[in-house]
Amino acid sequence: MIVTPPGSSVSGFDDLKGKTVGVIGGEVNHKVVEVLTKEYDLERAKVQFRNLALSDIPQALKSKQVSALIAVIPPTDKYLSMLRNLFPNAKQKPGLIAIESAGAIAASAKAFESYELPKGTLRGSPPIPDDDLTTLRIPYYLVAKKAISDDVIGAVTKAVMETRRELIAEYPVLAQIGKPDTDKDAYI
Repeated sequence: MIVTPPGSSVSGFDDLKGKTVGVIGGEVNHKVVEVLTKEYDLERAKVQFRNLALSDIPQALKSKQVSALIAVIPPTDKYLSMLRNLFPNAKQKPGLIAIESAGAIAASAKAFESYELPKGTLRGSPPIPDDDLTTLRIPYYLVAKKAISDDVIGAVTKAVMETRRELIAEYPVLAQIGKPDTDKDAYI
């Protein structure tokens, strides 16, 4: 998600011209920054990116050092709550910038998928976003070498699926686990 602080005039990529965008998680999300920069020509727009630790975000927002935040998080209660807490007692609501080119990005950078963030994901009343919002999703994969036997892979898969419910509280990303894509042109 690309989140803008409450009261911001930034509502799209064109509004980021000459501004600084905070990147939560820093280097691990450089690929996201790279594909967005390429797709939206953010280098020419002189958009700067600044890595931010979670603890640095309130001060960066308060002092207006950043005009938006890139948050690569699972859309689960735990992480959405952390994001909501960055804007306590805000009379105005934070905004979200749609990544309308998510489909094009996903077509060229197979590690990404286009995703419709459901209405009200960030906040229910008033809903943020106020309608489904196009963004990027970065899937996680559990992979194994071909040399490992099918029995071992089956046993590990079974163990993950059987304990998934107990592990979700600690590892919310497991809530989104699903079957693999078996198409010949699948990314993995």
